[in-house]
Amino acid sequence: QGVVPALFQTDSEWASQPYGGGTIATHGCGPTCLSMAYIALTGQTDLDPKGMAEFSELNGFIDGGVTSWLLMSEGAGLVGLDSVEVPASAQSVESHLLAGEPVICSVHKGDFTDEGHFILLVGTNGDGTVEIRDPNSEARTLEAWDLGRVISQCDNIWAFSA
Repeated sequence: QGVVPALFQTDSEWASQPYGGGTIATHGCGPTCLSMAYIALTGQTDLDPKGMAEFSELNGFIDGGVTSWLLMSEGAGLVGLDSVEVPASAQSVESHLLAGEPVICSVHKGDFTDEGHFILLVGTNGDGTVEIRDPNSEARTLEAWDLGRVISQCDNIWAFSA
């Protein structure tokens, strides 16, 4: 609890699990991000990416073969997390990160994806950069990212607490 694990869609433990219009490896960024936030906030590991993907499908949080944004609000509530939408401003995002609240971003084409993708912001470095967990890239996870650059690619942002 308190530590945000770096989990990846391509982990052999769950990568081939069917999800949405493909597998967790190809379509499971949303459940993987929510799983990381859940584990960090609750200390529970029952909803790893495979478990969260199954939960997402069973509860109808798939839309057009991909994860619905409702997973980040209604779905989070069903697994015991509080979720709030966050304005796309550095000050707002930073305040949630400083409060220890993981932040999930739905991003469009840019540094993280050619289509749509979810990433998790886990901390601020105090220099305008943030620490992220990109469930589809260990290399991007290891980089510090300019918060403004990340926010410019966001379609929606949610902060989570337990």
